[in-house]
Amino acid sequence: MKTKASILLLSFFILITFWLSGCELSDILGSSQISNNSDAPLTISFIDVGQGDSTLIECENEAMLIDAGLYGNREKVINYLSSRNIKNLRYCVATHPHSDHIGGMDAVIYTFDVDTLVYPEVKSESASWNYLLDACDERGVSYYNPEVSDTFTLGGAELTVLSPAKGAEYENTNNTSLVLKLTYGDVSFMFTGDAEKEVERELLESSFDLRADVLKCGHHGSSTSTTKEFLEAVNPFSAVISCGKGNDYGHPHSETVTNLKNQNVQIYRTDKSSTIVAQSDGKEITFFSASGSEITQSKTETTLFEYIGNTSSYVFHRSDCASVKDMKEKNKMYFITKTEAVLMGYTPCGACKP
Repeated sequence: MKTKASILLLSFFILITFWLSGCELSDILGSSQISNNSDAPLTISFIDVGQGDSTLIECENEAMLIDAGLYGNREKVINYLSSRNIKNLRYCVATHPHSDHIGGMDAVIYTFDVDTLVYPEVKSESASWNYLLDACDERGVSYYNPEVSDTFTLGGAELTVLSPAKGAEYENTNNTSLVLKLTYGDVSFMFTGDAEKEVERELLESSFDLRADVLKCGHHGSSTSTTKEFLEAVNPFSAVISCGKGNDYGHPHSETVTNLKNQNVQIYRTDKSSTIVAQSDGKEITFFSASGSEITQSKTETTLFEYIGNTSSYVFHRSDCASVKDMKEKNKMYFITKTEAVLMGYTPCGACKP
């Protein structure tokens, strides 16, 4: 199943006007402005929580929340859920104990009626984790530590747990992330938390059908996740990256963007489009910005990358260099700055002199 989307861009003049007035893009694309099809049986909102993760899934009058961003962004999550008229969450999923994923979850639990907390059976002494568990105890929320292959339903959607295996131990807490695959009719979504290459390799060796129409990229688009081999197995038509504008980590990394482009995957990013909403009738998927405008990946997005490297020669060029036109797409590596290219071991082209 592949997604259907069309391009509707905000005018450059409007963006500049808001920028000059001191407004952020998220102010323009605020959650209160959503005007898409609220009657769609499946609505998945990738909430803009800056450098963090939070995803609301609504299916046939039932809702669940995967992660809730940093504690400092808790009001963004709460306000967004309220704007969607959410009163009860059948599930809250805490993918792993990092604060940029579960820092705001205790506030969500204190604000809404939550039936069950789903989380991996991991040990953590982090403050965010302890606050979350305390909130569940105070609010009478039940706990569910799923095992691999467990399934649970949300309306007509089915979610399958792909990782981590019971008893699995990882040095990196990111790899304890719950990895879930949602199927609704003919469409499917994969949510990977911050799971990295080690988990992706394990999934490739498993018997699971990893194919999904939409991939929520692991670890905010870091090069530690979304490997070429994993992408080939998932074979998504679209990918969503949740990251903060101008974040200190450089997310998404150029390696991830290049892997996605080489697979012809449409990329949606919260740092560019604010909250991203996907809606489906079980046959087709349509993406919207938080303003309600239907969106798709621009075919000219590569112009955002001023420099393009050749993975065969390890030479980088200006994007308009004649050598780039002759370069095979699979050999292209995209860079925003010259410094990034040099740090990756690339040398400047002698012809275009980037």
